[in-house]
Order: sequence, then C-alpha cells, then structure tokens
Amino acid sequence: MKVAILHSAHNISIEDAPYPRVEKDGVVIKVKACGICGSDLHIYRHGGTEGTVLGHEFSGDIVEIGANVTGVTIGNRVTAMSGVGCGKCYWCRQDQPIRCRNLKLLGYQIPGAFAQYVSIPGFKIGQYAALLPDNMTYQEAALAEPLSVALYAVMKANPRPEDTAVVIGVGMIGLCIVKLLKTFGVNRIIVSEPKIKRLNLARESGAEVMLDTTTVNVVAKLAEMTRGKGADVVFECAGLSTTYHQALEIVSRGGKVELVALYEQPITWDPSTIVMNDINLIGCGLRWDLPGAINLLQRKEINIQSLITHEYPLEKVKEAFDTQLMSDDAIKVMLIP
Repeated sequence: MKVAILHSAHNISIEDAPYPRVEKDGVVIKVKACGICGSDLHIYRHGGTEGTVLGHEFSGDIVEIGANVTGVTIGNRVTAMSGVGCGKCYWCRQDQPIRCRNLKLLGYQIPGAFAQYVSIPGFKIGQYAALLPDNMTYQEAALAEPLSVALYAVMKANPRPEDTAVVIGVGMIGLCIVKLLKTFGVNRIIVSEPKIKRLNLARESGAEVMLDTTTVNVVAKLAEMTRGKGADVVFECAGLSTTYHQALEIVSRGGKVELVALYEQPITWDPSTIVMNDINLIGCGLRWDLPGAINLLQRKEINIQSLITHEYPLEKVKEAFDTQLMSDDAIKVMLIP
C-alpha cells in the first residue's frame, strides 16, 4: 500500500509499505479522507520524528476486524482516534488511556492515516470512535476530530450567553470554537487574527467583531469595547508567546483563559499575573468526543464543510503540506488516498 512518510523537515514522500496488521482489539480501516492538522504541520516544519506516518483527522471504511472487537461489521463507515496506554497505570485502569503518561497516539507513535489503510488498536465505538450517518461525506466526517477538540474546549470553559468571549487565532480550531459558541447561545464573540480570509470566515461563523491584528491594537480595543472590564473568557488558539501574554492582558479579573493551541516554542511568563488578577488558566488537550461531534454535524447544528479549502490526492502530499503551511487561503487541507 502507499503511505506518506516524513523523513525530515519539509521532506515527505510517498512510499510502499506493508499492509497493516490488525490487532486483536482493533480494526483496519481503508482511509477515504484525512485532514492536515496544525500538529502535523508543526512536525513537517521542524522535523524530529523521522520515519513517521502522520495523520489523525480521518474517516474511512472498516475492512478488517480484530477478534476482540464488537459492535461493528466489515464495511461500516467510521471515524476514530487511537491512543494506546501502558495498561497498568491509574488512568488505564479507569479506562482513560488518553491520560496515560506513556500514551502512544495515532499519527505520532502509531502509524497514521496519510495512507491507503490504517490499523487502529484499541478500537471501540464510544468517545474515541463513531459510526458515520449515511448522509455524511467522508470529508465532513474527517473534520469530526478537530470539531471534537473545539467542543471539549467550549464545554470546559462553559461560557454563559451574556459573556464576552474572545477567540485569538481563527484557524480550523478557532473557527470551530466560534461556530460552537454561536450554537450554544453566546452572543458577543470577538476574534483577533491577521489573515483576512479567516476574519471573513469568522464573521460568517457568527463572530460579532473581527479585529485585524495587522492594524488594530487588540489590548486597547478590548479595553475600550468592554469599558475596562475585559473579556469573560479567552480562547488562545494561536500558540505564540505574544498571543499568550495578550490573552492575560485582555481577560477580566476572575475571568478564564483557555489554552487550546500547542506552542512551538517555550515561553516566559510571570505567574503573579495569574495570582493577582484571579485568572482561571485552563489547559485543553488530549480529549475527544467524536460521537458528540458527529451528532452535531448530523443534526446540522453546525456546518464546517465550508472550512475545507483544498483537496489533494495522497500522491501530492508535499504540495498539500506546503499549501497548508504557506497559503493565506488555506483553512483545512484534505488528502484523499
């Protein structure tokens, strides 16, 4: 079968690989669509995981089922996220391997879905896997993983309808958060972002105010708009030192700052800012609710198909990654094996 293997930074190529072995507790899936995630892009940009098959935002058809797997049949259309723990620690014994300190993740330590077929160990319909409705496209289903990340972020922050919510950085996850905030009844949604296309999509997604960071002093503007109070909740989705510190500046005393992005570089910070301003600093990661995301999509409560801006065949994987990395128009680039 064909897979996309990352050899070093900016060096990814299509190669032949053996058909994957099905685990007793897993399935093999024929991949129909797989999106490029920001974490994939980070590895592509910096390297460090040579020989890796990336890809974890995917959907496809089950073609092989392990002996211990129940509840699915050959041909079922599914999306899944795989995390394999040590099986011995506290979290694994609580059936939450995603919190295991020795966790192995799909697309990182486990060969991922930029491939024609992918083996998913620990497969079980539930929080980390879902059956697809008949009327859902594979491309839309592949977006369930980033949507589930955004869903977890919004549920964890638990904003009220009357809150002022700010989303810093409106790439794929940030735009999903905007759409979810609007769906859940938050009326005052403000976004900050330097790319015009993303600002326009944020407006279409339900944001009330779009702040172009190339022309607007975000801290001063938020102070003006909230009469000095600040935002009730800030979703930091950019992953930069500047945006992290900006989030702490624009949040109200007693407000919430949720860190959704992954940071490519370490940052310096003064913990006293958190203490003196009674800020709730919330981490948000390694949690998925794929069935919840699929349900939202199926009920048409949220539409994210429009966020797919580019599609490429697997053979053009490098062009796809370069587009996601360099094009101002790219939101979600999708590979079709």
